[in-house]
Amino acid sequence: MKSALQKFRYAATGRWAVSIRTYVVLVFPFGFLTSIEREQLLNGVGLTRAATIALAGEVAAGFYLFLMQNFLLANRKTELQSLLRCLFVWFSTGLVRGIFTAFYAVWAFGYGLNLSVRIPSASIYTTGAMALTAFYFGSIDRRRIQTQALNTLGGVLDQERAQLDLLEAGNRREVLSVFEAQLMPQVVALRSGIQKLLAGRNENEERELHSLLIQSQEISQALNRQKDEYEGDRKAHSDQYNSESQLPYWSHLVPKIISIRLTFILMVLGATSGQFARNGMKGVVAGMLGAIFVVSLLVPISLLIKKSSINRNLLLLLGFAGAFSVQYFFNLVQPTLGFHLDHPYVPWYSGIKSVYGVYVASVIASMLVLTGRELEGAHVQGSNLRDALSTLNFRNDAIEKSLFDTRFGTLQGKIAGVTMALHLMGSQSMGEISSDRKKELLESANNLLGESMRTIESMSLKTI
Repeated sequence: MKSALQKFRYAATGRWAVSIRTYVVLVFPFGFLTSIEREQLLNGVGLTRAATIALAGEVAAGFYLFLMQNFLLANRKTELQSLLRCLFVWFSTGLVRGIFTAFYAVWAFGYGLNLSVRIPSASIYTTGAMALTAFYFGSIDRRRIQTQALNTLGGVLDQERAQLDLLEAGNRREVLSVFEAQLMPQVVALRSGIQKLLAGRNENEERELHSLLIQSQEISQALNRQKDEYEGDRKAHSDQYNSESQLPYWSHLVPKIISIRLTFILMVLGATSGQFARNGMKGVVAGMLGAIFVVSLLVPISLLIKKSSINRNLLLLLGFAGAFSVQYFFNLVQPTLGFHLDHPYVPWYSGIKSVYGVYVASVIASMLVLTGRELEGAHVQGSNLRDALSTLNFRNDAIEKSLFDTRFGTLQGKIAGVTMALHLMGSQSMGEISSDRKKELLESANNLLGESMRTIESMSLKTI
């Protein structure tokens, strides 16, 4: 319970705690409609006069809300507001609607105040509708802000990845130039020297020299493999980072899903505010029962929409038509079910209001789902970028180490040392050295080539 309240507070008491835009688009239309219904019922007047009376309350509420968002909740865009303060603004806006509607009816046309009818319905609807609007659009806005922040960070990481790609390409070219200009010629010279010494040697020296020849061939093959690996296609990042601007709110007018929970909440809120002034608690109960029937029909359609996107628009139209039909027939059979209401709604009119509730709930839910997917996608892209940067850093470190080993390390020294030893063995100055000493030199040469082989193998990037 505490976590749910905390979640509501974080979403509903920030930027969208009060918004003229959402009030005009979402709260005002249905509230204005129920006010017209109430005025027609109370005073038996026509549509024009009832709309005039209702509009007076709406204008007063809008002006009051404008003052509240600029004074009492002025810093809501930068910090969360007190939940009690927000509740006060939501409730008092409904109170202003009801009071000014009543005063204008008395002042302009001489009708009764009827505060006991006007104020409860106006306050209940306005408080509930503004709280729901603040919560859902606050949740949507928080997700959009988080997604925007992640996209900004992702753009920075993507630039860093591009720089590391360029650095890796340059390091690869340097390593290849060392391979081709220094190491490979040394290995060729080494193998040529070994082959010359193999002629005319005794059995012990020939065995050691043959072992050196095999190792030199293996080193040559290893260098060719490394050269091919460094020349080959590196792990390029073909996926372009997507940091496109988010879609505006107006682009979501066509819903993508049907929300069962939010539809039920809105229909209950509409039944409470609309039926209470017309038929009391019996009308409210009847409206809630109708909402249960409507959402029961929508459940399987909603599941089909989530599982299949092929016939989504057709299923949405089917859902709206089903909501209209269920509400229409429910109004017809209300007396049969025991709901003998004093002022029942006309069936077709009640059906249209139900369709409106389903549509608004579905649009809001679609926006929630889409922003949630955008946020999840931004998280995934950011995680992939961090993994790519980590891999690039490891790979660049390995390439730089390979460059150091080949250019400044002991690898060239070991190969050059073996070549020099073989050259001296082939010269006349080494003729007086004992066979044991020559054997020792050849064994040392074999060890040096073995170490060189291990160094070359450590340069592989396949494991990174």
